[in-house]
Amino acid sequence: MIGVNMSNIESAGTFPRPKAGAYVIKIVSATNNKPNERLDIEFDFAEGELEDYYKDMQDRFKFWGGKFTKSYKARALPFFRSFIEAVVRSNPDVDGLVIGNYEDVDETKLPGLKVGMVVGEKEYIGNDGKKKIRLDTYNAKYIPIEDIRAGNYTVPEFIPLEETPSESAEVVDTTAFGPVSDDDMPF
Repeated sequence: MIGVNMSNIESAGTFPRPKAGAYVIKIVSATNNKPNERLDIEFDFAEGELEDYYKDMQDRFKFWGGKFTKSYKARALPFFRSFIEAVVRSNPDVDGLVIGNYEDVDETKLPGLKVGMVVGEKEYIGNDGKKKIRLDTYNAKYIPIEDIRAGNYTVPEFIPLEETPSESAEVVDTTAFGPVSDDDMPF
């Protein structure tokens, strides 16, 4: 016998898994991670069947799964500006988010604002060692909500997990390119 009393435990049931597509999302929190020069953002779906998806997950399982980061390092500033422009266009009545002519951004104004997110899916290896599929928020595009409603977007293609090369596969010596770190990435 296992010896676990589940009489007061609600069954997890089933959750519809978010799929690749275009969504209107709301920003729940935005934390300025100054040492890493990025905003750590928590979001939830703002409309449709998935509305409050991550809030429900938090309420039931004490886990918030809707997260992404936006770097404001020098190399990533064009991507950061595109994100902020999409938020501004999606929330035209918000004053003070952008200071001057995009001279600075007040991240404390982001929670509660909405923006369009176009996101694909990618394979990954789960903790159980099996292939699984998740939303690829790392490569998501953020666009004005009006573009979502008008259908002005393209959903990224599915990204399969790269297979381990076989012994017969050509091996490329990457040391000639030097070491690569997260700091070398533009986003």
